Amino acid sequence: MTRRQSTALQQALTAALAATAVIASSSAFAEPLPAPGALLRQGEWGGSVGTFLIPAPFEGTAANRWPMDGWAVLMLDARAATLTIRPLTTAEARERFKPITDQVTRAATQTNEDDLHETPQDVAADLFARVPGVPWKAGSVPIHRFKNGTTTLLPELGYRFQMKLNDKPYAFTVQNGFRAADGRPYGDGVQFSLEIDGERFDYDLGGYGWDVQLNALGDFDGDGKPDFLFSIGGSNSGHEALILSTQAKPGKNPPTAYLSSIGC
Repeated sequence: MTRRQSTALQQALTAALAATAVIASSSAFAEPLPAPGALLRQGEWGGSVGTFLIPAPFEGTAANRWPMDGWAVLMLDARAATLTIRPLTTAEARERFKPITDQVTRAATQTNEDDLHETPQDVAADLFARVPGVPWKAGSVPIHRFKNGTTTLLPELGYRFQMKLNDKPYAFTVQNGFRAADGRPYGDGVQFSLEIDGERFDYDLGGYGWDVQLNALGDFDGDGKPDFLFSIGGSNSGHEALILSTQAKPGKNPPTAYLSSIGC
């Protein structure tokens, strides 16, 4: 092969790789705006298959320095249609999260090879939430049961759901900003809007924009306004988004708290 042919081949390979990168980026999940709060679950945190990703508020912070105050465990009982909230003391949080912080620390020091962690199902079901400025109150709150008898909803994209909470009207819409030619949604991430008290609040929930489910709807923080817990799937990833209505501000909002996993 001559030098000119070699150069031409390298240029062609570079162009092909660039084209591949463009295609990959167009199909990659949309990153949501950084959430101020954090969600945690027990499970794989060391970078192996199905690993959780470090929540945005903790990025760049050593795991042993993650805040241990202000946490609560949220326990969803779909059969009873309740969400039980139990605030954790700092000592309880430190103990509960040690398996997580240990894995993250080992991953950061590259000492977690073949270190897969299986978590009991009853423990893995617990969701932990921390939102700065939100004082969680202990107790059980009712969650909405839809007409089909379940507490979950696969919302039709673009449909405006009109609801009431304790006679307070509100509406919400789940949308995806990018659609395929045949109308199937994909790409641009999940967009959520809430209309309440004569105002509209928009949220960017990220993800791939399909396979979105509303897992719980109710007044989680006792402010008299609806709160939401979503799960968002697609293309071998999973995301959970907590929305507390009180935290909404004019303009585009991030989820109140967020958790992602990849390769699941």
